[in-house]
Amino acid sequence: MLRFTLFRIPIVIEPWFWLTAFLISGGFQAKSREGLTRLLIVASIIFISILVHELGHALTSRKLTGKNPSIKLWAMGGLAYPNTSLTRKQSFWVTWAGPLAGFALFILTCAVCLVLYGPSGGVSVIQFHLSKGTSISSNAPPAIIAIGAIIWINFWWSIINLLPVHPLDGGQIYASMETDRKKVHLVGTITGALVAIAAIIFFQKIFLAILFGFLAYQNYQAYQQANSGWR
Repeated sequence: MLRFTLFRIPIVIEPWFWLTAFLISGGFQAKSREGLTRLLIVASIIFISILVHELGHALTSRKLTGKNPSIKLWAMGGLAYPNTSLTRKQSFWVTWAGPLAGFALFILTCAVCLVLYGPSGGVSVIQFHLSKGTSISSNAPPAIIAIGAIIWINFWWSIINLLPVHPLDGGQIYASMETDRKKVHLVGTITGALVAIAAIIFFQKIFLAILFGFLAYQNYQAYQQANSGWR
């Protein structure tokens, strides 16, 4: 495991995180020097984007509670631990801070595109990257691959993360507003199952289908426990 500290926040990166980043980046398709370069760029952007997201959670938590949090990057993404109990209001804002940090990185990158390519050209570049994302050809310049990955990941992943599926941020935001735990997990089960089905049928995204299928199953189990009176 890799351990380091950033902004006085302890960070742990498990080996499985790099395996997941490798698979998402198309590791098995990297059969040339260009393909390997693209793999390393996209995997690095995944690491940076998830770390920025978790730092959004962690720094906001420290600001609101005065307690130093910690971060772990693992196979399914990242986790920020506040290391203290949060009120419902604190939880709401700490949870929102992660997606907002991702959107901030997205907006900053878009602003760079507008400066580099002009208003008209910049908009076209942004639209291109939002549609192509990490599927850009390995023959593209490294800077274009990096910009495309930053734009695509920090927009679409932030949107997906806001779906009301616990423990994704959207599910936690919903849970901070809804007192009925059964309803929280029922909504998570249905939403997760629908996303998993759509990922297979319409987008052919195996990893996304596995992730949301797993989350739907977790929410279904939690729903059954809540329904039987367990807490």
